[in-house]
Amino acid sequence: MRIQAKFLAILLPVIFALGIGGTMIFNLWITEASKVPAVYEEGDFAGQADPGDIRGSYSFADIENAYSVPAEVIALAFGLSEEDNFAEFQCKMLEDRYGAIEEGEVGTDSVRYFVALYLDLPYEPEEDTLLLSPSIPLLKDRVAPEILESLRNRTATVREVLSDEAESETEHNTEDMAVKGGTTFKELYDWGLSNEEVAEILGIEPGPAGGSVRDYCIQNGIEFSSVKSILQEFVDSKN
Repeated sequence: MRIQAKFLAILLPVIFALGIGGTMIFNLWITEASKVPAVYEEGDFAGQADPGDIRGSYSFADIENAYSVPAEVIALAFGLSEEDNFAEFQCKMLEDRYGAIEEGEVGTDSVRYFVALYLDLPYEPEEDTLLLSPSIPLLKDRVAPEILESLRNRTATVREVLSDEAESETEHNTEDMAVKGGTTFKELYDWGLSNEEVAEILGIEPGPAGGSVRDYCIQNGIEFSSVKSILQEFVDSKN
């Protein structure tokens, strides 16, 4: 039996609407990316949300929902409690606010590390990951004294980070060939990387030769901390 075109034109939208309605009723219709982190697969913490899965797009409110660490606590730890709508502050925005200094970097991995410490969960931060001094009082009663003491070597004051970051805009030591907040594209090329290699790592065409790689990443929505280690591996392999 042939279905008339006129009848089919009426029937198809009805079927489509019923399909969407059914998926929405049973929570199967997902309109945006889910902020559900991965969990530890084994060991004493199996089943718990893994702080290592915190992404740059996570806001402090997302972290509160996923890990039960209050957004206000995270904002305090990173000197942002006076910010309007600090709950909506995204982890990757820390790179724009603080970024890299000579001693290390404040960014998304800093949030991962702080959350892990706050919840007494295992996490191995990147070698140059820093915390800010306001986090220490918040962790005082949550970590062992020896751990708290060791954190002082990974901690900078807000004033230190901001002043060092301002200086890095005009000064950068190229002798150590370390990819930092002030590293320019020209320095990457001087250290042996090609334009094509940088483009492949970033996923877009590189910026101006004299421009900061970190600033260019921020402008284009790329998490600098996620590409910095890859760039460093390329630099190390060529020198």
